[in-house]
Amino acid sequence: MDGVISSKISREWGLSSEVLNLYTSHYRNAIKPIIKTNYLSHLVATIENMVNNRRMVKILTVSEVTEAVDVDQLRSFLASRTLRLYSIILEPINLRRRATTRYHPSGAIIYYNSAYEEKIIRILIAHELGHIVNKELLENAVDSEQTANLFAYIAMEDKNRFYTDECEKYIAKSDLQILDDIINTCPA
Repeated sequence: MDGVISSKISREWGLSSEVLNLYTSHYRNAIKPIIKTNYLSHLVATIENMVNNRRMVKILTVSEVTEAVDVDQLRSFLASRTLRLYSIILEPINLRRRATTRYHPSGAIIYYNSAYEEKIIRILIAHELGHIVNKELLENAVDSEQTANLFAYIAMEDKNRFYTDECEKYIAKSDLQILDDIINTCPA
């Protein structure tokens, strides 16, 4: 963070340089390295939500038949989305193969070989997500390497289109513009 930005933040929000350094350091050293390993996080979260919604409907359908369950309370609990019936975990490990998915009752773990470059890791994860979509969302679909590859292609083409066509509108012209946008949007 340059001196002009630091000075403006200190003036606008009354924060000391120690606080600025603490937050900057924590973001760069603790948060950013983890963000980097959350490949395709929007796609992963979307698939998780879709599977969770599907499982929620199945549970509610079964629970309406069972008198021992308070259906309204269960519906409220599930609708709050604080309960995850299904989660996808991405796990970098030293594999002999490129990637694999292991299923368990409450989700899946995608293990991927972290020795590959990031572009390849993203493709491997998209491919494994294709297997999860086949198994969990397209129940009648044939789960094969070819259909997982097809899903990977569609997902990566969409990401590529987003980065090339849509990202420009989210990019600020300068660090100072970012700060001014925050000051104007979220007055202290």
